[in-house]
Amino acid sequence: MNNPFFQAVDKPEFMGAAQQEALSRMNHVVETKSLGVLTGEVGSGKSTLLRTLAGVLCASDHQVIYLCSSRMSPKDLYASILRNMGEVPFFSTSKIKQQWHEIMEDRTRVQSRQLVVMIDEAHDMPNTTLLELRFLMTRGMEAQSPFPVILAGQAKLRRDLNTNLMEPISQRIRMQYHLSGMTVTECQQYVDQRMKSAGLERPVFTESAIKQIYSTTQGVPRLLNMLCGNSLILAIQKTDNAVEDRHVTAVLADLDRQRGNIN
Repeated sequence: MNNPFFQAVDKPEFMGAAQQEALSRMNHVVETKSLGVLTGEVGSGKSTLLRTLAGVLCASDHQVIYLCSSRMSPKDLYASILRNMGEVPFFSTSKIKQQWHEIMEDRTRVQSRQLVVMIDEAHDMPNTTLLELRFLMTRGMEAQSPFPVILAGQAKLRRDLNTNLMEPISQRIRMQYHLSGMTVTECQQYVDQRMKSAGLERPVFTESAIKQIYSTTQGVPRLLNMLCGNSLILAIQKTDNAVEDRHVTAVLADLDRQRGNIN
């Protein structure tokens, strides 16, 4: 059996209200060519939403550049974007910045596709790189940025941006959204959709199982998939017709044992 909760998907088949709101706000960032920040806990679906947004943008009008921050320096930031644009970045920081602005001027003259820069795991970005975004997004004396930038990261990013040091960049943020998990009702709908997409009608997840799964995961998709997937396997192994709260309890107890939390 292909477990529907262990299968990676590029585009979510079901989105809760918080995920839909986040996607809508990120679309607005693209339309207004502004700076947006999406934060959320580990496994809340930030990267999935970035992929979803990239997938709905028209390729003939947009050039999406996706970066995963690994403590990028300002020079690394420029170089990574330039490489994704098919350019060979200069070596020194001063020359690479000059190269960047010249290329952006050329792109404007020939009306190239609009850049959309997405930086995932942005909570790892050093303060100097976050502050450099002011200059990355500036073209000459124009107030309007020539392209949008979306930062996605854990809650640490939100805290860092609220410090006095980050005021020069935080004032330029036009969208900031913290992604929460799905509600208990949305968890049920999500589980039903994943089961349906896999062509599975049995075993079903009982209401009590869903409530326990929600209580444990708070609707965070990655945790939800892990707990649902393991509970489904256990129910099938026992040839039960439904996934009940006892299956969920057994899976949680086993996870605690594996982590060394209980004997």
